[in-house]
Amino acid sequence: MYVVKAVTEKPGKIDSRAFAAATRGLRLSAREHPGILLDVGFDANGDLDRENHITKVENGKQVTSGILPPVGPK
Repeated sequence: MYVVKAVTEKPGKIDSRAFAAATRGLRLSAREHPGILLDVGFDANGDLDRENHITKVENGKQVTSGILPPVGPK
């Protein structure tokens, strides 16, 4: 939800076309945008690009077994 808030603030209005345009090439830092849990970015097509966690359940608890970095530059 906080990603939507940050992207909507860029064009300054709620408009689906403006929202889609604002995501292209956008990078949002968790440090600069309170509420966003991970750094997140969008590629030139507006597709989400962020680090992903590989997890498994051991003894009923979620355990991270690896982290895949974002595809694009930070």
